[in-house]
Amino acid sequence: MTTKTKRLAVRGQRTRNRLASLLARVGFGDEYFLIIVSIFIGGLTGAFAHLFYNLIEAAHAFAYGHGDSAGLYNGRVWMLVLLPAVGGLAVGIITVAFAKEAKGHGVPEVMDAMSRKSGIIRGRVAAAKAVASALTIGTGGSAGTEGPIVQIGAAIGSRLGQFLHIHPRQMGIVVACGVSAGIAAIFNAPIAGVMFALEIFLRDFSFKTFSPIVFSSVISCSVMHALRSDDTAIFEVNTLRDAGYLFSGYELPFFLVLGVLSAIVAVGFIRALYITEDFSDWLRVPEFSKPAIGAALLGLCGVIYVSLSHDNAVPAFFGNGYSAINFLLESSVLTSSVGWLLLICGLKALATCLTLGSGGSGGVFAPSLLLGATLGAAFGMTLAWLGWIDTSAVSAYALVGMAALVAGTTHAPLTAIVMLYEITREPKVILPVMFAAIVATAGAQLMLRDSIYTLKLRRRGVRVGSVTDLTILRRVTVSDVRRIDAEFVHPADPLQNLLDLAGRTEATDFVVVDDHDALLGVVTGRDIRTALLQPEAVSLLIVQELMRSNLTPVTPDETLDVVLDKFARSDVESLPVVSDLETGPVLGLITRRAVMHSYQQELDRQSQ
Repeated sequence: MTTKTKRLAVRGQRTRNRLASLLARVGFGDEYFLIIVSIFIGGLTGAFAHLFYNLIEAAHAFAYGHGDSAGLYNGRVWMLVLLPAVGGLAVGIITVAFAKEAKGHGVPEVMDAMSRKSGIIRGRVAAAKAVASALTIGTGGSAGTEGPIVQIGAAIGSRLGQFLHIHPRQMGIVVACGVSAGIAAIFNAPIAGVMFALEIFLRDFSFKTFSPIVFSSVISCSVMHALRSDDTAIFEVNTLRDAGYLFSGYELPFFLVLGVLSAIVAVGFIRALYITEDFSDWLRVPEFSKPAIGAALLGLCGVIYVSLSHDNAVPAFFGNGYSAINFLLESSVLTSSVGWLLLICGLKALATCLTLGSGGSGGVFAPSLLLGATLGAAFGMTLAWLGWIDTSAVSAYALVGMAALVAGTTHAPLTAIVMLYEITREPKVILPVMFAAIVATAGAQLMLRDSIYTLKLRRRGVRVGSVTDLTILRRVTVSDVRRIDAEFVHPADPLQNLLDLAGRTEATDFVVVDDHDALLGVVTGRDIRTALLQPEAVSLLIVQELMRSNLTPVTPDETLDVVLDKFARSDVESLPVVSDLETGPVLGLITRRAVMHSYQQELDRQSQ
């Protein structure tokens, strides 16, 4: 450890002590310390999100123009290849030279850090991810801001947690605060930020976890509002409001079909993305050049599209696709054909695979939104053509498709539902959104057990369960765990009898009962080994002198969370199982190893 690092560690410890002392003076306990930390994380992440947003806008304006500025593109079709390729080359250099974690969509890297590295993320990841993603998106790469801002916020939270010497058990919460703050700031969606952090990363909705994440999200969003002076929804849905659209129950079968279609497209998109990544890994070229190759192929798709459409505008599947989504949510979508919408859907999926699969930097959330919008709009227009719905409702199907596709790719329906509402502020479609999101999630999980995030972790051998550990422990009871037969002894039996019995049965722990077979205690193998250290005393000792009478037995209907607590308090390897805690006979022994084996089996079952 260098002198500078030592000084920083000492400074961090002092800062932590001062904050803890200040909280104690005003009457708050240690549990409120994380809330103070979360406020700092929210403020820092909100400011960084503003900087990241400006970087993307600057890169896009330089490449493709903004307002009166034409940018480097200026209608020259060949620039559609050059600009993304140059951006991809720069991204490759940044990720190889500074932070390899910055390539790809970022969320799996954060989940991996929380699973295997106690939430430790290098500080340079935030800067590298911000620049690399701004270059990717700004020069036309098909990616979104969700993955980058999650990794940026997580890195900020991790570094602050390391500075303040946060306990490893709490580092996950600190990192999740950064995740929540990032999503809240970049999408102006504080509730969705909280849902994203809890549903995808922590899977824990307890108050101690929930409260600091909420604080971080609120503070980050407030900072972003102050810096940008803007509190509007990302996507305006004027068509539905002007037409007075109201959801009707007869549309449920239509939204059921849309949910199933979204699940199919989501799974296809996930598989295509990972196939592209595998091909990129197999390609024998310098690592830094791979994003440039993928971006150049994206550019060729853009050239072909512009040539066939006779329109020199930047293709709709370039960048984050927000302008294309706005088009699909307005009445102007009716000027398009179903074939064109499906073409854009396919090209957007291909463009995202080429961008991120080759090592470009960005998120999958925005591409999923556009995929869902095009799919939903195409489905809605088909229904309108058949005369089953009014044309004014097409935008509603685009909205529902957005939420359903996001739910299908992330396996996080709550996040998708809340996010869709917050980025559109449109309450009229909330019922079909909820319905289709659940259908899409269930369908996607039937076809592929992993989400777009967890599949990468599983391929690395990292297990990510679908529910919290405590929830699993509460689902398994003692009756589900394999018991071993108990060997009974009496208090007056000499120690030599236990040794003889151990030789015949290979038992290590013995249950002590009275003349009516009522439980009195347990003699453990550890206690017997301790007694054998004094051989001359073996003939003098009896069971009663070695017996532990303060052990609490377990019953068949007790859950494993209770059982593990009893193991922790007794510090033994096995506990007696009784039919009733008061007068029930001893049914056998349950071991700590058997409990963990049953837990592991249930965890495997939940992960399938």
